[in-house]
Amino acid sequence: MRRWIKKFVIVASLLLVSCTLPASPVSSLPEINNDYDLVSSLQDSMVSRVEVQTAGGNLLQVLDAPNLSITEQRARSAAVKVRSLLSPGHGSGTYVIAYDRRVVVTAAHVVRSESVMAIDGRDGESVVGKVVFVDERNDIAYLVVPELKTRTAIRYRPQKSYDERLIGTHITYTGFPSHHDLLTIRGYISSLEHEMVVTNMFGWFGSSGSGVFDQRGRLVGIVSGIDVGNIGIRIPLDSIVWVAPVSQLDHDIVKLRIQTAESVGVINAFPGAPSPRRGESIP
Repeated sequence: MRRWIKKFVIVASLLLVSCTLPASPVSSLPEINNDYDLVSSLQDSMVSRVEVQTAGGNLLQVLDAPNLSITEQRARSAAVKVRSLLSPGHGSGTYVIAYDRRVVVTAAHVVRSESVMAIDGRDGESVVGKVVFVDERNDIAYLVVPELKTRTAIRYRPQKSYDERLIGTHITYTGFPSHHDLLTIRGYISSLEHEMVVTNMFGWFGSSGSGVFDQRGRLVGIVSGIDVGNIGIRIPLDSIVWVAPVSQLDHDIVKLRIQTAESVGVINAFPGAPSPRRGESIP
């Protein structure tokens, strides 16, 4: 009889522990297309374990759920700083694997008219990225880069839809606003206007070019600018951020430019400063 009571206490303790751990939302789980994705997803989700003592004195190992979702962890490990070789200033970008090449996705106004940019990883690592595609109208650019040792490239999965169903979607990005280092920002899509995505989240100097992801790990777009209003005085409203959607691109041309591009090599770190704000709100 005592053995059954002990088993009951252990089961009850497990149920109690599971109720106290924060649950990961179903929407945050990535699409699993093959065994590699399955293993990768399981490894990423099992960040750490903690020991919990039951009422019966048994030590149980349970998962210590992370505060960041899998998508946020991956975006954070892939965020890079994008800097000019010719002038001070910086933007942000995301290190991805696209069409079997290593690529950084950023904003067109970050690269401007330059053909190469400095891409900063961590611990002083820098490489040169070759600009292979720029869409100034949609404010998105792609650079082919060498392998970064201190960053982990994520799979390029563009969100190709652009309709009212996107409104309310929870999104995230990691970038380098102002003098800050690796800020992970959360928000949601508020509206679709002027072929752009209007979001409620933080944005500031230097965060332009950051990759914005939904909770399924799809790239929704690129941080393009902040809305400064239209009231006669340019007062920044840092909670209204314009995102350039990748759904508006010609993906066939993007693919061709990336696949046929030549890479460039590794460089030393360059001095930099926060980049200027993109400009006024879109009329």
